[in-house]
Amino acid sequence: MKLNRKIFASGLVTGLLATTMTFAQHKSKHYHKPVAKPKTTLSAGLSFTATQQIQIRKSFYFLYMLERKGEPHDIVQKDAVFNTVAAERATRLQSALSSCKDAACIGQALEWTPGEISRVGDELVRLVNTNSDMTEMVQRLKVVNRYPVYDAYHDTAYIRQVWTDVVAGMNHIYAVYLQGESPRYAAIDSASLQPADLPKIKAGLQRNVGGAFYRQSLQAALTALDVNGRDEATRYEPLYAGSNAAAFKRARLVYWNAYKYSVILVPGAGPGKKGQSLDSTGVYRCKLAVEAYNNKLAPYIVVSGGHVHPYKTPYCEAVEMKKYLMTKLDIPDSAIIIEPHARHTTTNIRNTERLMYLFNMPPSKPGLIITDPMQSLMIEKMAARFVKEIGYVPYKEMERVDNTTNRFLPDEKAWQEDPNDPLDP
Repeated sequence: MKLNRKIFASGLVTGLLATTMTFAQHKSKHYHKPVAKPKTTLSAGLSFTATQQIQIRKSFYFLYMLERKGEPHDIVQKDAVFNTVAAERATRLQSALSSCKDAACIGQALEWTPGEISRVGDELVRLVNTNSDMTEMVQRLKVVNRYPVYDAYHDTAYIRQVWTDVVAGMNHIYAVYLQGESPRYAAIDSASLQPADLPKIKAGLQRNVGGAFYRQSLQAALTALDVNGRDEATRYEPLYAGSNAAAFKRARLVYWNAYKYSVILVPGAGPGKKGQSLDSTGVYRCKLAVEAYNNKLAPYIVVSGGHVHPYKTPYCEAVEMKKYLMTKLDIPDSAIIIEPHARHTTTNIRNTERLMYLFNMPPSKPGLIITDPMQSLMIEKMAARFVKEIGYVPYKEMERVDNTTNRFLPDEKAWQEDPNDPLDP
């Protein structure tokens, strides 16, 4: 059944705008696919706060879709295999809550085992093979494109891989933020859990979340992030509003043919000193970017960087660089886009590409990265690091123009969620 793609996109946008601007309306390559219009709106989600729902959307989009009222939601909630797995896991968790003396013990009980992951994956495959509503849900997932690396997979392989990513994300949170395992960048991303926090964890996990098989596990992951004060991924959303409102409004009026590049990306450089808001390296990069902006190479400067250095700093690199650009270098608000979530050079680039699509910039027009010579050289050779850290290369092209400048062409793979970074998925 082939439905009007504009109607579908409109319905999807209505459901998602509560937390962020969807990018489905900016995409064209999927619109030809036969996808059913969502029949209902988001579920009330009474057990999840608005902030938690943003985290679910960004880290566990598949589960965010299942939270929508409708046939897939009901099918998953009533499924006997899923409910058996959920009951076994609930029994294990209740035993842990009664006997565990620390958060690590609870984290171990929460971990999804290979057997559980496989059983759920097998049942999802069976449902997609036998139920048209589940098949249509897979098509909707492909339209919103949160898992584009798997886009060419057969529907059954696609849903199994998406589930594998989702459960890997939950297990990662349990390991780092309950069991205290070291993340890749421990100096900035590690847990801050204290023994006195154990009652908060237990209270969060004893809530009756009800509903589908994944809900208790999802609540546990969200509780672990909450207790550790790790809400970095949910700050500043939606990115088309707030500090980016003027730039987003202007985007529809830009005459793109007048510019060689769509954006000038300035990667942040977090100060290592407590209480310092902006590093001298960040200032240097901003000044270089302004030269390119004043030469009309691009209509926008994107300043990229989250709350990174030092550990749990109150300062956001992107916000502080925007302040500097506006107050010291006279760049207008409408010409600056903040990307306030990136924690590493890899995600400076990936997240900026997401904004290029969100702002409906021409996908064939490259972006420019302006930075110091050392980072510029590193960026030129970063493909292997991208594959190692996020599993894919998020751009179509990358070349070094000169010793402070790199040119890149965006790729929609940049939308792929990262299960191993809940602070910037």
